[in-house]
Amino acid sequence: MSAAEIADNKWERESAKPPVVEVGSLAQLILISVFALLFLWIFSWCLMGIFGADQESMSDRYGEMDAEAAAPAEGE
Repeated sequence: MSAAEIADNKWERESAKPPVVEVGSLAQLILISVFALLFLWIFSWCLMGIFGADQESMSDRYGEMDAEAAAPAEGE
């Protein structure tokens, strides 16, 4: 094996290593982590909405809203 081939192999081995300690790669890792955490946060709220305890919503109380709004007017 010649010296040129050995030098070429060293360059190939070094180029295959990811640059983990550079500023750009660390920023990219942080950005991906933030997006993953945001996705998990949204997903957890979806799961709580699907499997959580049933709560009375405004659409369930729609018929009562007119009665509540008219009650103070009648009492005056």
